[in-house]
Formats: sequence, structure tokens, C-alpha cells
Amino acid sequence: ERFGSAAENDEALLVRHSALLALAVAFLQHFVRANWTGPPEQEDDASLPFHPSALAEDDATSPPILAALESDGEPAYELLACPGYLWLSALLLGLLPSDSLQPDVASLPFWRARCAFVWQLSIADASERGCGQCPSLFKASIADLIGEAGDTTSPLSTAGLLDPRARVELQQATAPLLRSYKRGTMPVGTPQVIQPEEEAAGDALALLECFDDEAPSALPARPTLREAPEAVRAALLVELANRLCWYSRLKVWQQTSDAACKVVDFNYELTGVLGIKREHQTTEYAQLVVKAKGKENVKGVEVDEMAKAPGTLSLKTVDDMTDVLETPKLSQSLSETERHEIERPLKAAEQLILLSRCHYIWASSNPNDEMVLEEVNALAQRVLKKQDQVLEEEAGEGPLFTVNWLTFSCGLWFRCRAEHHRNKTRERAAFQLQSLVDQFTDEKPSAGHRLRMAHSCGYPARFHLQHEVASRMMKMGMVSTAHEQFKKLRMWPEAVECLIIAERNVEAEDMLKGLIEKHPSPRLWCCLGDVMRDPAHYETAWQLSNKRFARAQRSLGRYYYDKKQIAKSVEAFKLALDINPMYEGIWFTLGVGLMQLERMDEAMVAFSRVLSINDEDGQAWANLAAVHLHQSRVREARTCMVEATKRCRQNWRMWESFQGICIKLRDINGVIQSLRRLVELDQMGRVQRQVLGMVTQAVITDMPELYEGRSGRSCMRQLLDFYKFATDHTASRPDFWSFYAHLQEAAGDDVGALESRLRQCRVLQARLWDEKDPEIFTENLQDFLECLNLIDSTMDDPATKEMAKAHATSFSYMLSEAAKKLKEKLAATVQEPSWKAAVGKLEALAQKAQKRS
Repeated sequence: ERFGSAAENDEALLVRHSALLALAVAFLQHFVRANWTGPPEQEDDASLPFHPSALAEDDATSPPILAALESDGEPAYELLACPGYLWLSALLLGLLPSDSLQPDVASLPFWRARCAFVWQLSIADASERGCGQCPSLFKASIADLIGEAGDTTSPLSTAGLLDPRARVELQQATAPLLRSYKRGTMPVGTPQVIQPEEEAAGDALALLECFDDEAPSALPARPTLREAPEAVRAALLVELANRLCWYSRLKVWQQTSDAACKVVDFNYELTGVLGIKREHQTTEYAQLVVKAKGKENVKGVEVDEMAKAPGTLSLKTVDDMTDVLETPKLSQSLSETERHEIERPLKAAEQLILLSRCHYIWASSNPNDEMVLEEVNALAQRVLKKQDQVLEEEAGEGPLFTVNWLTFSCGLWFRCRAEHHRNKTRERAAFQLQSLVDQFTDEKPSAGHRLRMAHSCGYPARFHLQHEVASRMMKMGMVSTAHEQFKKLRMWPEAVECLIIAERNVEAEDMLKGLIEKHPSPRLWCCLGDVMRDPAHYETAWQLSNKRFARAQRSLGRYYYDKKQIAKSVEAFKLALDINPMYEGIWFTLGVGLMQLERMDEAMVAFSRVLSINDEDGQAWANLAAVHLHQSRVREARTCMVEATKRCRQNWRMWESFQGICIKLRDINGVIQSLRRLVELDQMGRVQRQVLGMVTQAVITDMPELYEGRSGRSCMRQLLDFYKFATDHTASRPDFWSFYAHLQEAAGDDVGALESRLRQCRVLQARLWDEKDPEIFTENLQDFLECLNLIDSTMDDPATKEMAKAHATSFSYMLSEAAKKLKEKLAATVQEPSWKAAVGKLEALAQKAQKRS
């Protein structure tokens, strides 16, 4: 009766929308329980639309549901548990095309974003490293919350979770990617999906019939999230931060994390304190720890927020002979305040913030860098701090040790990741990872408790954990065992990779052919194409998917690119990117191919798309500069190369390219900057004498009309600093000393110029007598004589005569030795050399210098 009068009753309309949202949330949470947190619900109920825990392969309704969960050409994982609940939640929350009424409640955008991100994580090839990312789900999970540039009515704005400046920075970080997302006539953000057949979904949709009455679009005023508890607001911000990391929007993670810290008044720092790490260690060394400052500790938390801690394997349990301590034993010199900041148990929101930092470090750094792993380990150990004594029991949950079971599990997961590289902890990490997989089926704690932080802590799905276990097996050399695990998980590309590593290629081919005979799928055909290197299999996969499986065209493009069939490669890549444009590497390869075909306008678009996904790609900036340069847009090329050199400072090729562009623009400052960087990178052979001469001459003659209206003399100080740095770095380049002396003379530093020429003479003389090539010897001798003549002129010049007296004796001795050696070399020659006249000149200079001294 209340729903029937909704047209006249705004309150009833709000109740109706709240009921729709509650139903969508219930479906989503059940899907998360079945795939992420556990424990699985075993008892079926006739009132449920789908079995509560059945895998997709065991449910007759799953094939059309899985087809509907395909997004942007990326298929869902084929062994999802009860995928129908995710589909129903997406339908109700507006992620799928539908004419049904959508709930309109204050928290709807946040639940919609949660559903979109869970959907994203359910994609078969989804990875934070760039594979399987769907632009439509990115828009729904992040961009719709943030809003477009200048939008002050976005959900994050109305909820007051971010200050205006941070919100603008987030909008700027997401806007380039959204602008690059175009596909046919479909609106931006609409997933490319197939609706399940009406017969298959009829039972599920029957539950929604009571909510299908007509209702007005106008809504009464509703409460916002501004009044939500601090922990809830912080959790929403942490969720956003984790998604930004996953989609590689790393530049704005810090702003979101800082906002979460501000909400709960929490501060932390990674620092070093004295302590020991081994049982019999006596000398204290710095140990990496996390100091946390916030409101009062866990003792003040309500009892119903506590739960049994997941099973934690100690190092002694795995290896009773180990002398490594679980956590560093801190020095007695620490104050009580410092010790409390390091050891106090954290509240759930504080744990979430530290776990988000772990996600950020993992996504932004090299996971094989031991220093990075030490930082992750310190953060994980801080999350794992728990009460020393058992607290009161929560009804049905068991002994209480930690503030939240799932955040504790996530801390254990990161500790596993940080320990696999160390011999002393590798075994514990492997067992602990398997323990995390096994605890999914534990009866306690309850599903309700586990789901509290399921969307905020970033804990992986069970099948992701199983994939990580198998990957660790493969890295440890257990290739056959890993292969069986991947087969069980139906992760066919990884299973095939294991067989190839084990040099069982024929078995891999037979396995795939057998699977295709039973259940052909585009993924299997692509795997067979990878093994056999046959493009026909990729074409079969493309046709089988009704031209929706983007991976088939990506593989086909790579195949043609490797075979140097660039035109075919380009067309395949364009088809794949039209379906899912979030593949940075494919855009890059497409751009390179277009450059080879001299289709520069299209190449410029391709590299621009790379940068819209990841503006830290220095190679893409450099290639974009090359495109601009090819089209005679030199200033634009310089701008791009500046960005490239910022991101690839250790790549000398970048600096050499930047130097060439600066020469074209008559940019003396840019040339000097590139020369200095080449010296810093020990690329002396790349510092060309012609470039040094050109720059020095431009400065000495005060060349006008240089880049940005400058004159040569304006670069005098920068060039002097470069030569000082270069000659300090290496004293064996005579051209450095020569040009340095000319510049010092122009700057009025006669003493410095004389000293530079003397050093130039010493370098030339050292090279002269070791040279075997007659032509090079003649050239070096000519340079040596020119330098000696310049020094001789300086010593005769009345203006510098007094200053030069200090060097007269050493100069005379150097000339005498040089004349003697050159005369001996002349006597040893069979044929008369072209430099014979130089002997007399050198003897004359030596006699003159002897008289002067």
C-alpha cells in the first residue's frame, strides 16, 4: 500500500529507493562474501535468485550471466562464484543498460562505485599493472565520484570528503583518460555488455517486480554523508585512494590519503630506531618502524568491533632453528612515548590508511626492490600489532585479538609479499599465503564481520590469492605443481606458460586443443595462437566472440608487428583499442608503427593516448617529440623532450635528442644543460667537440636573437660552471681545457685561462707519445703547437707578463722535454714525416722559454 501511493508520497518514494539500494547492496555483499571474504553459504533457499555459493561452471544460468559481465571486450573470470548476484547488483545500481527505476539515495554513488570496482576485479585478466582495466568501470568507480573539472556537485563534493584543491587535482588526474575514451556511438562510461536471455534471468528479475511502479522524478531533501561517522568517511577516502593506485593514478594518492588521515586525526611516519633483529645479537642497529599518532588506542573501541585474529604463522613454527625475531626488539633507550607510538594497537581506520600506503608503494615501485619490500614489511608489521591478552568475547565470533579480522588478514598478505625474497622468511611466507587461502572456509568470524572492511582494505579475492600461491610456486621452481594449480583455476595463459618453461610445448598444444574440442572459447583460441604462433587462431577467436574479444586483435597486432607487417599490425591494434583503449603498451606500439608508416598525425594521437593513461612514460614523450620534429614543430618538440628528460634522467639518448632540438632552436641554455647531464652520466664520448665550439663561440661573441630573445653573454655563467664541472669530472679531454681557456679569457680571467692552457698542454703531451696512428699523431701535434704558441703569447703580453712568471720554469721544462722526445721520434722514422718542420718550431719555443725563465 505504501509503494502504491508513492506518486503522492515523497516519503514513500524515498523508502522505495532505499529498498532498491538495500537489495542491490545485499546482492553485492553476497557476491563479495562468495569470492572474497567467506565463509561460503552452503544452504540453498528457494527464495534466492541463484545458488548462494555455486561456481559459475555448476550453475546453468551462469553462461549468459558471464557474457553479460563482459566489459569493454574483457571477459569475466570463468570460475566466479554466483556471478548472478554481481549482475543483479550492477543492474539495480545502474551500471548495466536498463529502463528500470534506479535508486536515488545519498549513498548510491558510493555503492555504485563499489560495485563497479568489484566488477573490475572480477575481470579475468585484471591487474594493477595495466592489463584488463576497463574504462567504463574506471569511470563508474572513480570519475563519477570525483566529477568533471569545475564540477562542485559531485558525490565527493556534496559529502565534503575532499577540500576543493584536492578535488580539482583529482579531476585533473582523471580527465585525460576520460577524454581519450571513445567508442562508436555508445556514451562514455556505458559498458559493452550482453543482456542475459529473458528465460535465464526471469527468476532473478521476479524479485524486482514490486519496485517497478511508476514514481515521480522529484525527490525530497535527503541526508548527506557529511554527518557520517569519522571512520566511515575515512574508509570511503581510503577506498578511493586504493582505486587510484589500482588504475595507476598515483600522483593524487597522497592528497586522498592525507584527507583520510585528517578525518580521523591520524599521523604516521616511517623512521628508524635502535634495536636488534636476531636473538643473539648484541649490537643495536637502526630498525625500520612505523610511528603512529592518533586518538586513543584500541582499548576504547566497542567490543562489537573486535574479532578473532586470523591464524598467524610465527617464524619459530615454520623453522624452530631460526634466530630471527618476529619483530625488532627495540632499544631500552627509547622513551615511553616513542615506544607507545610504535607498539600501540591501531584502530580499524588507522589500519586502513597504512594498508593503503602499502598498496601505493606496491603499485608505484619495483616490487623486486629490497628497500621497497622492507618498507612494506614495516607497514604490515605495524598493522599486525594486537592486544597481548584475550579481550572479551563477541557473541559467536570467538576470542578477540584484533580490531578487524579482514584488515589483519590484509596485513598478513602484505607481509607475505615482503618476505618472499629473504631466505630466512621465504618458507613462512609461502605457508602463510596458503593459510590465507584456507581460512576462507573457516566458520568464524561471521560473514557480517568480515564484510565490514571488504571494500576498503584492498584484500584480494580468493582466486587472486590462489593465483599468487601458484605464481610463487612457479618462481620457486615448482613448475609442474604450479601448472596443476593454474589448470584447477582455469587460468589457461599461466598454465601454458608453466608448460613452456618446463619445455613441454607439445603437451601445452595438446591440452589446449582438447579443451577447445569440449568448450571452445576466444581465450583458449588465443592461448593456442600464442603456443603455435599461428595468426589464424587469433582470427578464429575474434570471430567466435562476435568481434568483441579485444585480446584477439592485440595478439594479432603483436604477431604482425614482429613479422614487420606494420600496416596489418596497425589495423589490428586500432580494432582492439576501439573496444578497450586502456592499454598503454598497445597505444605505444601503435604509435611506433604509425611513425614507420609516416602517418604522423595518427602517431601523435597514439602517443597522446599513452600519456593520457600514464604521463610518466618518458619514451612516449620522446616519440611525441620526434613526431613534432618531423612536422617541423620544433618548439612543441622541445616541450615534449623536457618532459621526457624529467622522467628518464638516466637515459643518455634522451639528453642527446634534447640537445639536437635545442641546437635547432638556438637554445644555448638547453644545450649546456644536456652537455652537463651527459658528463654526469659518464657519456664523454657523446659530448661532441663541434657542439662545444659552437656554444663557446656563441657566448664569446655575444650572439644575438637566441631562443626566447636571449643573447650569448647571458649564458656566460652557466657555461663557465659547466666547464668547471666537466674538467673536475675528467681532466683527460683537451678540448674541454681549450674551450674553457677561451671562455675564461672572454670573461677576463687571464690567470684561469693560462692555467687551463697549461693543463691542456699536459693532456695533449701525454696523448702525443702514445699515439701510433700517423695521421692522428700529426693532428695532435698541431693542436699541441697551437696551445704552446698561445701560452708563449700570454707570457710575452705586457698585461699578463708579471702574472705568468710563476709558470715560466715549468713551461720551459715541458718544452725542453717535448722537443727532445720529438727529435728522437724523428730520428727513428724511416721516411720523412709531414711534421718534420714542427721539430724546429718546438726547439725555438724551448730556447725562448729557457731564456725567459
